[in-house]
Formats: sequence, C-alpha cells, structure tokens
Amino acid sequence: MTASPSPSLAQSLHFWARNAANESALLRASLRLGLFDALPVQGSSTPCSVEALATATGTSARGLRALLELLVCLGYVSQDDARRFALTQGAAAFLRDSAFLQRLEAEQEWGGPVALLDEAVKHGEPVQHAGRRWDVLGHLRALFLEAAAPASSTEAEDFFDRFARSGARTQVLITSGRLGLLELLASAPRTLPELGAATYLSTGGLRVVVEVLEKLGLATREGEAFGLSAEARRLLDGKALAYMVRSLSVSAQYTEALERLDETVREERFILDLKDPEVSRRFYADNSNQITAVFASHFQLSRKAATTLSKAHPLEGAAVLDIGTGSGVWGAAFARATPTTHVTYFDQAVVLEQVRANLERLQVADRARFWPGDLFTHDFGEAAFDVIILPQVLNVLRPESLPGLFARVARALKPDGVLLIAEYVLNERRDGPLDHLYFGLRRFMTNEGDLLSASEYARLLEVVGLSSSVCIPLPTQEMIFAARPGVNLPTRLAD
Repeated sequence: MTASPSPSLAQSLHFWARNAANESALLRASLRLGLFDALPVQGSSTPCSVEALATATGTSARGLRALLELLVCLGYVSQDDARRFALTQGAAAFLRDSAFLQRLEAEQEWGGPVALLDEAVKHGEPVQHAGRRWDVLGHLRALFLEAAAPASSTEAEDFFDRFARSGARTQVLITSGRLGLLELLASAPRTLPELGAATYLSTGGLRVVVEVLEKLGLATREGEAFGLSAEARRLLDGKALAYMVRSLSVSAQYTEALERLDETVREERFILDLKDPEVSRRFYADNSNQITAVFASHFQLSRKAATTLSKAHPLEGAAVLDIGTGSGVWGAAFARATPTTHVTYFDQAVVLEQVRANLERLQVADRARFWPGDLFTHDFGEAAFDVIILPQVLNVLRPESLPGLFARVARALKPDGVLLIAEYVLNERRDGPLDHLYFGLRRFMTNEGDLLSASEYARLLEVVGLSSSVCIPLPTQEMIFAARPGVNLPTRLAD
C-alpha cells in the first residue's frame, strides 16, 4: 500500500462526520470475528470465497461481504476475478504480528466507554460502563495528545489510527456539537473557565476536548482562550455549522449498532432495525430537520438530473411520481423544470409534512399531490406516469424485494415512460467508491438493502420490460435511466 496525500481539513471534516466511525467499526468487527485470521495470505495460498469465509468465521455471508468489499477498497484485502479474497502481504506483515495484535486487543474494549464522552466531559471523571470505571478523558489524551510508542511500520500505524482514532474523532465532534461547544468556539474565543460557565461542563473535560479539536485543526489558541481555527471558521460559516451539528446527531444514532457490528454480521440481529415500523418512525421523525437541510444541498443536483432527462424526453405536461421522496428535492426539481409538470410525492405521512413546507417555499405546492403509503406493498397504478423517480430508495430494500418493486413501477409507467433511479451505484468489481461502500455498510446494519452495480440493476430491470438503461454519474452519486425499447434516453449529463 502506498501513502496517500494528506487530505484537506474540509475533506477530513466530511470524513470524520460521516464515515470515520464506520471505519473503526469495520476494522474492530473484522478483528472480533476472526476474519483476518481466516483470510489466506495473498500469494501464499488459494483465495477464499465469501461463502467459505462465512463458514470459517460462523457469520452471515451477506454481512461478511459488506466487510470484505470495504477491506478491498482500503487495500487490506485482495479480490480476484472469481470474487475470492485474500489478505494482502502488506496487511499480513502487521496483522500476523503478535505484539501489534495485543495493542489492537487492548484498544478494542474502549469502543463502548468512548461513546460515553458526553458524561465524562460533564463531570470530568471516569464513567461507568459494563460494571467498570473507564477514564475516557485520559484515554483520549493518550490517543491524541501524548507521544505514541513507535509502530513497526507506517502501514501498521495507519491501520491503528483507523482502528482506534477514527471513531474517537467522530465521537469528539458529536460531543462537541451536542454540548454546544462548537457553537461557542465559533462565536468568540473563550477561556476554559468561560466555556465551563457557559456550558456547565467540567473545565478538565473541556480541556481535553478542545485540545483534541486543536490537534485536529478545528480549534486554535489565542493566549488562554480557544476559538475555531481560521480554516474551520471558513468551512463552518453561516448555516454550515448548524448543518454539521444536525448531521452529527444523525451519525450518533448509529453508535451502538456500530459498536456491536460483529453481532450483526454474525447473526443478522439488527441493533438499529429500520424494518421495525416504530423504530423507523422515530428514526425518520428525529431526522426530519436533517432531511430538510439536505433539500437545499441536493437541489442543484436534482435540477441537473431533470435538465438531463428533458433533453431526451420532454417534460411539459408530464405526470411525475417521486417514490420515497424524503425531502421532496427530486420531485421539486422536476416541478420547476416546466410550469405544466405535476408531481405526486409518495412517502410516510410524517415525512410528507416536511415535504409540503419545502414545496410551498419553492412555490410548486399547487402542482403537488401528497400520497402517503408503504413502499414495500403499495400499488402505484397502471400506465399512470410519464416519469417515475426512485431517489436513493432502493438501498432500503433487500435485493430479493427489488423485482417486486420494479414490477409495480414498470406497471405504473406509461408505455413511453422513463424510470429515473438516483442511487449510490457500485463499480463492476464492487470494490468502490469508498463513500458508497460505507453507506452500504450502514444500510446492512440497519436491516435495509444492498448497493448494486449498474449491470446488476440492468439485469433486474430487463426482467420487467425496462430493457433499455443507461448509468450517468452525478457528483456524489449516479443516475440510472431505464425505459422500454425505443424510448429516447439521455447518454450524458447535460451541460
């Protein structure tokens, strides 16, 4: 493995807020499950299939595949053309080293206690967890602020950083946002006593957290006072800070499920089960503000999609169905494409309440229909729509559910209608992009769906008569357009 260039603070902050905890959970679960021991070493013995590795580790093949594809993308595991896997020689050099493994095992037990950082900061004392007291603040100090013992190699130290510090970085951000510390640092430089007086938090706990934020490049000292660094201030200007704090609150909902990821991979017993109607209702109700915030950031993306389709398929007077609308951003973009486009927004009733407010703000609510229902069973009618949009919906469905949904969607399309799938689409080897794979891991551990490649989608769509399809990349995700033979489809993103 070769060293990659140092990321910018913007790239790092995005990763810490979104995927760093997933990274630590991936490596911790792989160690707990014995996956690194079960994998043969590349070039030394025959690679193993997912099924053989699942048998050897006593795990779910589907869950193990989610781990392996990420490990391939990170460079710790190799994959051959037959989709068999082996540990790379570079990774084997430290993952077969007993002293390094002891270091990992010692760190392994800190995942649960570090999740109690809020409590540690409030009181400045060790926290109670699983019948023991844990000095979480001291542990963070050792991880981030004290000189570490030299590792056997830079590759080994990079692995340990991902294993131990990635998740801790996310937790520091979650705690800093949840306790109001980030907002205070953004407003004006303050001393530790001033921060303590404003938050009712212990100065000892605050010192550790702000010094870790300083180490991460987010905070800076001005004499005895701390504030956001100049670069962090630029990144978190205006509404960006509030948006990040909301996104961190969403990430926090995955904490326990990530800590117990090995259980889910072994037994497919889901700690955060979004197939449970009550759990799902609470989860998406809590995220309603975040859904609305995503609306603004994705609106330009969805408008680009509407413009791209309109070049090949006129939208004047079109009846559009937006299934699983979320924030309403995709349907709204199509409503704005022409003054005669009508959009039906389909989702849970609690989500549609937010959608209505967004559409009124964009002045397209007069051409909107709100259709509450269950994605898994709803009949969308027959030959009723010119365009049907599935905006990041398929990832909540298990692959075995997709044929049924596609059949209902194909039935609801007019003969010359077009299906637009906006989704995270994997490459054909299923070993990237990295952000997509981490998103797919979260979908697995919440009992939702799998991400697919473009050819996997094409095969499923062909079965229901939508045999013409094309995949076009957007920033951060992809679009698949599908239709019956003879219907014009765009072949590239509109300028």
